[in-house]
Amino acid sequence: MYDILIQGGTVIDGTGAAAVRADVGIRGDQIAAIGDLSGESAAQVIDARGKVVTPGFIEMHSHADQTLLGYPTMDSMLHQGITTFVGCMCGQSIAPIGKYWLANQAMRDIFDELTPKLYADMYNEDYYALSEDAIPLIRKHCGFDPSWHTFHEWLDAVDAHGTSGNIVTVLGYSTIRMNVMGPDGLRKPTPQEKEQLKEYIHEALDAGAFGMSVGLDYEPGIFSDTEELLEMSRELKQDNGILFAHWRKTGPRVGTPKRQKKIDGIIEILEIGLRNDIQVQISHLSKGYELYPANDDFLQRAASQRTLQVIDEYVARGVRAGFDVIPNSTGGTMIAPDLITLFRPWYKFTGGITLFLHNLTKLDYRKQIRDAIYGGTYYILNPKVQPEWEEEIKIMRCAEKQYEGKTAKQVGVMMGKETLEALFDLLLLDCHTQIFRAVHDANAESVKTFVGHPKATLGNDTFVFGLDSTVAYDPESPGNKPNPNTYCGFIKFLTELGGDDREQMIYKLTGRPAEILHFQKRGTLAPGKQADVLVIDWDRLKTNENVLDPAVYPEGIEHVLVNGTPVLRNGQHTGALPGGVIRRQDC
Repeated sequence: MYDILIQGGTVIDGTGAAAVRADVGIRGDQIAAIGDLSGESAAQVIDARGKVVTPGFIEMHSHADQTLLGYPTMDSMLHQGITTFVGCMCGQSIAPIGKYWLANQAMRDIFDELTPKLYADMYNEDYYALSEDAIPLIRKHCGFDPSWHTFHEWLDAVDAHGTSGNIVTVLGYSTIRMNVMGPDGLRKPTPQEKEQLKEYIHEALDAGAFGMSVGLDYEPGIFSDTEELLEMSRELKQDNGILFAHWRKTGPRVGTPKRQKKIDGIIEILEIGLRNDIQVQISHLSKGYELYPANDDFLQRAASQRTLQVIDEYVARGVRAGFDVIPNSTGGTMIAPDLITLFRPWYKFTGGITLFLHNLTKLDYRKQIRDAIYGGTYYILNPKVQPEWEEEIKIMRCAEKQYEGKTAKQVGVMMGKETLEALFDLLLLDCHTQIFRAVHDANAESVKTFVGHPKATLGNDTFVFGLDSTVAYDPESPGNKPNPNTYCGFIKFLTELGGDDREQMIYKLTGRPAEILHFQKRGTLAPGKQADVLVIDWDRLKTNENVLDPAVYPEGIEHVLVNGTPVLRNGQHTGALPGGVIRRQDC
């Protein structure tokens, strides 16, 4: 007798093998049998006729460690089939906690309260908070108590708290670099500091971390040169740890950073893998070349293919390299759908929107903003960084309906004004105007090119939430919302970006990540494997993607089992918390 019997489904086992009609029998937390089990009995039967049965999806790039304990039921992940995620990406991990706490976008409001910088923004993360200042606010606003200090203690805290899905952890190098070197990160670590950094690395690996992540466009990780990265990542080798790398792509996201060759950032990581003989995972891969016009499909495909050729050349030389892709062109982490958020430093300076809008009627105030923007001092809206910015902003919702569906440039033409002046006027007409701003370095064609590569895996590059988030919304200071990927990125891959080969799509979401992580117990469906299982109504898969109000679940993921326990039943969360930390030594 089985505890759970999934009957009559089409099984795609995650290996890339052809789908078969079969039953799946589960006892305890493991798969006991796959085949014709029609004569068998079970305590619970799931009718999967007409449905697809797959392993639970594995997300290879997430920041959900930052919010997991506030949202332990992991609803936004489970509703898109993600049963395991790899967290602590881009050099940031929520442990260990030392003297300082590094800012992250999910806790932006907290750090706005603590930062001494009036003009700090979401890309300018060069501000830290003392733990003694930040932790009480995190406890108050985020729903969990960061009471740990070491990596060991954090993993134990996650298991004690309980989660609905599984988490794979790595050590954030920026987190430990900040705590060893302090805010004075624009220098090389001393020999004594290097030893402290190495102690942190080995403590995390001993605790069960799968490796280390770096974020080379953000402070303080951006200050790490190649020699420092080589020395520190060499510590991963004896434990077969993986280096997960947000590569140097933009430079510091402040003002007008010095342009760099993007492909050199990818090559730097591949060289580290080659010289240290360690496994490297390139985070949220995008094309390694500047491209204008950005939305030319032919050029996007060509630049993406050339980027993949560079990676393939290093793989042919023996580098153990993989990569993950964001299954969208909306970027990751958060979005800011309110037009007025583009001018956040100015309304923040004036104390809110009301006075900002009043000031916007004054010509000299407009000139002050215009000079800052066209002078290249403001990264968020910087024509020197994004020459096509006028065409990347699309009006989605406005009281003046004639402007809906138009780009910022088109609005300017309609008003007979320079684009920035037109946006000022649009705010005065309707301060609640909402926009969608495309990501410059990706469109659907480039994403399809990258996810079509045999080494591709997926990562939403977001946090975990329910239908709310830790980011507050103040009508006098509208800010970020979770990126739509938070709720539907993997479904978008299955329905729009991944092609027609279901077996290969499922492989890239399950078996391929399991290979990279050296999983023995999960990632595919076979007797003896952990029972992380999905039942999918493929014909009903629907993203429900919304770039203005993103907090909406997709459709089509009917049943989700984690370690043999139903956490989603008929699309509804059961409240069960059977997940926890997957440690490197026991995977």
